[in-house]
Amino acid sequence: MSLLWKRTLLAVLAGLLVLGAALAQTKAAGYAATEQTVTKLEQEWFTLQLAHDWGKLTSMVSDDFILTESDGKLGNRDSMLAGYKEEAGMTLSIKMNFLVSHAVAANVVIATGLDDITLKQKDGRITHRYERFTDTWIHRDARWQCVAEQLTLSHP
Repeated sequence: MSLLWKRTLLAVLAGLLVLGAALAQTKAAGYAATEQTVTKLEQEWFTLQLAHDWGKLTSMVSDDFILTESDGKLGNRDSMLAGYKEEAGMTLSIKMNFLVSHAVAANVVIATGLDDITLKQKDGRITHRYERFTDTWIHRDARWQCVAEQLTLSHP
């Protein structure tokens, strides 16, 4: 292979690398706003739950929502909300210790995190339940909706 041919080939490869990096940055920049939107929705979820604003919380969760509980049981939006309502009087705080929102497409975001739920038991003891979660959000019907959640009991 001649020196000129090698230089040309190297220049083309370098150009492809620069183009690939530029496209990756464009994709990341395009999804950054999407990821921020879902991050805010995840944070709002706790605010609504603590305020017992079941109507607004219901509107964030799709009709076809699927919940996989930490014990492996399957649930839906209604069973999840029933659990929240049952625990509402005991829930002192919910903190998100960790949250990452990752857009896998322009209209799909996977959010993962770790929650610290502080509860006051009937005997007055304060306990913490730590849950790792994976939520799947889809933008449809002109709004973001959580369509699936998987929970795993965890440690801080």
